[in-house]
Amino acid sequence: MYKVLIVEPQEFSVNALLSLPVWKVKTACCDGFECIAVAKNGQEAIDLAEKNDFDLILTEINLPLRDGLQVLKQVRKSNHPPLVVFISDIVTFAYAREGFIYGVFDYLPKPVSSTDMEKLFERADEELKRLQKQSFTVSHPVNYHFSPDQIKRMLYDFDQRDENVINKFKNMTRSIYGMSDARIHNPDMLISKLYLALIEGIYERNPWIQYYVPQSFHEQIDYLELEKSEDFVAFYLRKFKFLFEKYRVLNPAFDDKTLAQIQLYVLSHPEEDLRLATISSKFYLNHTYLSNLYGRKSTLHYSQLITLVKMHRAECLINYTEEPIEDISLRLGYKDLRYFLKLFQDVIGKSVSEYIRNEGQYVNYSI
Repeated sequence: MYKVLIVEPQEFSVNALLSLPVWKVKTACCDGFECIAVAKNGQEAIDLAEKNDFDLILTEINLPLRDGLQVLKQVRKSNHPPLVVFISDIVTFAYAREGFIYGVFDYLPKPVSSTDMEKLFERADEELKRLQKQSFTVSHPVNYHFSPDQIKRMLYDFDQRDENVINKFKNMTRSIYGMSDARIHNPDMLISKLYLALIEGIYERNPWIQYYVPQSFHEQIDYLELEKSEDFVAFYLRKFKFLFEKYRVLNPAFDDKTLAQIQLYVLSHPEEDLRLATISSKFYLNHTYLSNLYGRKSTLHYSQLITLVKMHRAECLINYTEEPIEDISLRLGYKDLRYFLKLFQDVIGKSVSEYIRNEGQYVNYSI
């Protein structure tokens, strides 16, 4: 008998599901499903999933504390992830697509009928048996195709600004889609996990990136076509290339340890006072010495680097917040709005008016 978790804040909806005459029913083609736990919010569901080996999770999307998509993302990180099915009457197209990327098994609109549940259980039973037969775990295909050392080398190449990391990532995704045998039964899901693991590694090693490209950017579905393997490769490659270029532009390589330390501090504090005199004092350096050091060791003057950092931080704030442009200008230390707008266009290559501010979504980035 398969173990099921129901995640639903409304008691009457839970009762409606449990009243369907489909539970604990074994047939010639289905081993049967039993609800062993009920959660009223997303966080409770995640906690239960960490302590129990559920085979199937039936979840509402609109949940307190953590929504259904967050539950899906969290449980998919386990080595033996359960199948997750959205049961809701509020699914939007964008939400459904994001659920698909993260491996949602199915979606049923409310109210759910006995016929719908029977068909769902049949499909789920077939999938679970296939997973058991293949002994499929996340670690198996990852280790089979790409060892942890290979992932570490990709992270190292990224940190070293090595452009070859782009081709390595492209080859990694294409090779998975090129596998036609039973070892890879869901390449979309596998690539999603590999991509997110790589992104998490980059942000853990370089936490300052969050000020310029929030990690949520990599979870947003902003690609028009996601039907063929080529679409998924292009989708992930596009985002990965964007992050790599942002990293390389903002964090130029310095062969001087002091300048590298200062650059890391600047990147981690883009909204603070970063004038040369302030930084010289903070690092116990002579103002003139530091200025000359940048002149000898960098292709940009210190003031140009600071402007670069602040304008890219401004771009992030414009895309991800609803904060007025005037407030962003002041927040970054620019009292003259017109001067700020000119700097922004000079550095970013677009005027502020060219950006579409749509509920904090990052909609204008280039590759």
